[in-house]
Amino acid sequence: MKSGQIWLSVLAPRLAFAFFLAPLLVGHPKILAQVNPPSLVQESAQSHRAFEQGLRQLRNRNYRGAIAEFNRAIQLDPNFKEAYSGRGFAQLQSGQLPQAVDSYNRILQIDPKAAIAYSGLALVRSRLGDDRQAKLDTEKSASLLTLQTTRHQYQSELSLLELSAATAGQTSETDVWSLIEQGYRQIEARNYRAALNTFNQAVERMPSGSARPYIDRGVAYFWMQDYRSAIADFSTAIRFNPFYVKAYEYRARAYEQVGQAQAARADSQKATDLARRFGSQAMYEDMTTRQQQAKQ
Repeated sequence: MKSGQIWLSVLAPRLAFAFFLAPLLVGHPKILAQVNPPSLVQESAQSHRAFEQGLRQLRNRNYRGAIAEFNRAIQLDPNFKEAYSGRGFAQLQSGQLPQAVDSYNRILQIDPKAAIAYSGLALVRSRLGDDRQAKLDTEKSASLLTLQTTRHQYQSELSLLELSAATAGQTSETDVWSLIEQGYRQIEARNYRAALNTFNQAVERMPSGSARPYIDRGVAYFWMQDYRSAIADFSTAIRFNPFYVKAYEYRARAYEQVGQAQAARADSQKATDLARRFGSQAMYEDMTTRQQQAKQ
């Protein structure tokens, strides 16, 4: 199952739950200001209000503002797991992957069985191109959904945003993945020109700024021995997603083919560093093994 389909299969039940809770979210009580220092109950209400402000900023794609509001919620309630999740999502969307990983890991420090931490980490892994770990994190999230906290409405709000991010701008996600699968079948049949045409269609249908179709088309160029075009596509993918491990790994191979050994080593090292910092242990081990084999 492809990563986009995984998101849908896991997040769809949470989407339905969000609609179930919608009537309960109407008429949120206002917080009355008092002269005395706020009580624990008031602090909790204030942190929730900051969280809701953060959600509004997320909907408006004002990620810097969202991070500020979620930080305020966390300051008021250091164990507010959903605020860390919201902050992680805003950081992810603004390209701050190291910070996003820290936010999601902070949730696991508070609650090792928090499903929202794994669903967020799955998005990070997917952004890195580590589809295997993304699938494992998503399955882990699904298995923990029954253990969610009483703040279900907040988790559902974040799930809606995660679903939107996973399928943003895709008019027909199934068609796009079908094209990608078709392209790789054509590569296996050594029909590289047909694969290139198929991946061209995928590039046109995927949303602007999506790195994935350029990776696939770059692979087709590589097999056609058009290494310059492959490098251009892998570079475009990196521009859209500077944390895409596979883009650096594949570009390194293309650089080797055109005799740019120094650039190849730099990309290979970059891929390894990203895998070590953000990828799964299996991804990092696979990467180092391939590098060692290449040196032999």
